Amino acid sequence: MNALRELRYSLKTGYVIGSLPSGCRYCLLGGKMVIFITGLCLDNCWYCPVSREKLGRKTIYVDEVRATSYSDVIDEAYRVGALGAGITGGDPIIPLDVTINVIRLLKEEFGDGFHIHLYTTGRLIDDSVLEVLESSGLDELRIHPYRAEYLEAIERAVKYSFDVVVEVPFIPLPSYINYIKDLLMKLDGAGVKYVNINEFEVSDSNIEAALLRGLKPKGFTLEGIELPAIELIKWALENLEDLNIHYCTVEFKDRVQYRLRMVKKASTVFGLHEAPTMNGTLISVETFSEVRDHTIRFNYRNYLVMGKPLPKGMDVKGVLREYYPGGESRALYERSVLY
Repeated sequence: MNALRELRYSLKTGYVIGSLPSGCRYCLLGGKMVIFITGLCLDNCWYCPVSREKLGRKTIYVDEVRATSYSDVIDEAYRVGALGAGITGGDPIIPLDVTINVIRLLKEEFGDGFHIHLYTTGRLIDDSVLEVLESSGLDELRIHPYRAEYLEAIERAVKYSFDVVVEVPFIPLPSYINYIKDLLMKLDGAGVKYVNINEFEVSDSNIEAALLRGLKPKGFTLEGIELPAIELIKWALENLEDLNIHYCTVEFKDRVQYRLRMVKKASTVFGLHEAPTMNGTLISVETFSEVRDHTIRFNYRNYLVMGKPLPKGMDVKGVLREYYPGGESRALYERSVLY
């Protein structure tokens, strides 16, 4: 064991041995937009958390909002003040032309410093694909070796200029833990800089498969997952020499990564009738009548101008709503109010 290596933990990062991949550092800042490039995938990972609404469909979402053109991608990057993008799916290599166009457009618009990482299983990775990804300006390739033969994709990828990250979920089953240990031993010293191990994420598409394997969902993850995960990370500290390991918790993704991204977006796009919150949501008050100089007309409805106090004695009935920024957002909370 390398005596200089240590295990660190914080809510902002999860568990870390060594250092974080660049893509994760941008996520810590809330600086990454998420581009879901396709729901198509040739693999059938039972634990895949992609929702049934997206899985298997030719559809693009940017920060959970449906995109219908490349300009939607660029516009969203400006709205959230993005410093980079994570391209995911499905497998973004299936619509390779679309993926390459998105990478090149973002690099042309925001410069080489705009950091882009991409997720794939490795099934479709060969030298021709890697060459195109490299020439497009990709900064980081994240490979999930769902099958043992996909390790060849990793061996090919480490020869190129972008960083290579191996990314796997953590599933608290003895056979899967042994698989991860064997994988880590093979990767240590093989040219891979980073390994991300993601806490199992429960979704509508994998909950039944999890139950069939004796796993018990608890919130957005699994009951009893923390202890075996920590044991694995400690094993990695004692048995590996070079790999940088990041155990990314669901809590980090929800409370830090997603929240910070929404905070940046809310503080950028809010209108006169809205107020951003510390949780990345927007608040507005729709009134039932127009109050001169204190309301604004928006989408055929009257709203109070946020931050402008009403005159004393003026009562205004309305509905207070809280929602995430975005054209398809539904109200998270609403109630009647009397101002």
